[in-house]
Formats: sequence, C-alpha cells, structure tokens
Amino acid sequence: MASGAFKIVGLLALVATATSASAATVYQHSGSGNFSYTSGSEYGDEILLQGWERVISGFSFEYAANYALSGGLTFRIYDQTGPVIGGAASPGGVLYETVLDIQNGGGVVSIDFGNDPTNLANLIPDRLTYTVKFSGLLPGNTAGLIAPGGNPVIGLSASDFWEKTGPGANDWALKAINGPSANFIATVTAVPEPSTVAMMAAGVGMILVALRRK
Repeated sequence: MASGAFKIVGLLALVATATSASAATVYQHSGSGNFSYTSGSEYGDEILLQGWERVISGFSFEYAANYALSGGLTFRIYDQTGPVIGGAASPGGVLYETVLDIQNGGGVVSIDFGNDPTNLANLIPDRLTYTVKFSGLLPGNTAGLIAPGGNPVIGLSASDFWEKTGPGANDWALKAINGPSANFIATVTAVPEPSTVAMMAAGVGMILVALRRK
C-alpha cells in the first residue's frame, strides 16, 4: 500500500472515530481515600477539560455521608462567566442542575446525559465548575466530596475549590483544604458536537484532494 493510501486510511479512521456514538473521557480524577470535605455551603471544583468532545454524555462523582436524606443533595454545573475573584473568573451561569437523595454511607453518583451529539443543550465549555450542596447537616452528620489527593489523570484542576459565601449569585470564594489537594473524585465523558465533526470531515476532504493531485 502506498504511503498516500496509508494517510487516507488513517484520516478516515479519525473521522469515523469522531462520529461514533462512543464517548471519550475528557476529565478524570480517580483514586481512593477517606478524606471528605463537609460543608453546609455549596462548593465544588473548577476543571479544565481535555480533547475536543464537548457535548456531555456522562458525569460521575463520589461522596461520603453518615446519614440519609431524600432530595438532600443538589448537584450543579456552572460556566466560568462570573466576576474575577482571587485572580480567576468565578462560577457564572448554571448549565445543569439536579436534586438527588443522600445515601447513608455515601456512594457513586452517575448522571447519564445520553450520547446524542446533536443535543446542543448538553454543550459544555472547556472550563467549568461542578458543585454539590448537602442538606440536613445536623450535629453529628457529615457528608462531602472525597478528595484522594494528587492531580487529575485526564484534564486539569488547581489545588483549590470554589465555595459559596452568601446568597448572591457572585458570592464565591476560592478555598483550599488543609490536607490533600482539593481535587475531588470525578469523571466527565463527552461526544463531539456536529460542527466539530463537520470541520474534521471537511479538512480530511481537502487533504484527500491534495494527496490525489500528487
């Protein structure tokens, strides 16, 4: 097989991969540990996604809790369009919100957004903040995201996190944990948006024309 044919096969395989329904992992921080950050305030981690897939298909995170409460856990995803606080843009608009039950003993929450690349309501930016808020934190109750230490294996995250300091939309503060880095266990998967796939296909088409002219 000629070298040009090898290039064509490789480029077509790239486009086929991008258009498949399988999702890619664009952020992942895994590990194990028994340190969890308990707070009655809304808080969470700002993350930078890897790759080009930006239609979210799944989000999972792990938490600990020593009590149960129906509808006690609120999970949100924000874009980073808020005012600059501590040298960084703070969480701005809410992109997604859901209310979940708190399970005694904690567990893994897996949110399935589906693998439909045309659902642009699930389009997420390169940088975002995900948060949790635990209700029912009476004396003796603990619940929080698990921080195993270290850095993400896919994507990026600083060692601090955002915490809500008041009722206003812009009431956020950057905080750190006295212990492990404030990178919590989480995984984000996504599929390419149609415009990205179209651009890749157009680029491959131009390269194929150039190769055939040689």
